[in-house]
Amino acid sequence: MKFLLGILSALLILGVVGTAALLTGSFNTAAVVPPGALEKKLAGLALDNSASRRAPKISNPLKPSPGVLQKGLGGYKEMCLLCHAAPGVDVSEIGAGLNPPAPDLTLPKVQKRTDGELFWIIQNGVRMTGMPAFGPTHEDEAIWHMVTFVRHLPELTPKEEKFLKAGEAGEHEHEAAEAPHVH
Repeated sequence: MKFLLGILSALLILGVVGTAALLTGSFNTAAVVPPGALEKKLAGLALDNSASRRAPKISNPLKPSPGVLQKGLGGYKEMCLLCHAAPGVDVSEIGAGLNPPAPDLTLPKVQKRTDGELFWIIQNGVRMTGMPAFGPTHEDEAIWHMVTFVRHLPELTPKEEKFLKAGEAGEHEHEAAEAPHVH
């Protein structure tokens, strides 16, 4: 009985301390502060379990043909490159400011996800990460094209890399432009 009371007391104290930290503003929500190890672990665990539970239990119905990859490449450049970058393509200023940072989609932990999990994440987004939900604005087939291209990213061809880099040079033009003079 004492043991049970000890556990309940500890949980109550943790709850009070946690609530006090949230209500007093002690928890810093600034995007320039990297998440701590516990926050990363809990967020990763929540995403993994949520995606695993909710993702469709099917394989990608599209095969990586040249046409499918071309459509996926165009969609990736339009919707994903800004935050996730690509092999040989640097992350944008917007992507560099994300906290947590958008994952490198060539990493084994991303590539080992099931097709259904990748589809579900692209379709539904991920709260409080900057990952938008593309399901409300894109048909399922377009999302499957994206899944196919994400699988292809580790083998990006020089031609595909060049396509993704196109337009990148003008990205920092605003830095070179002088601010208007105020009189």
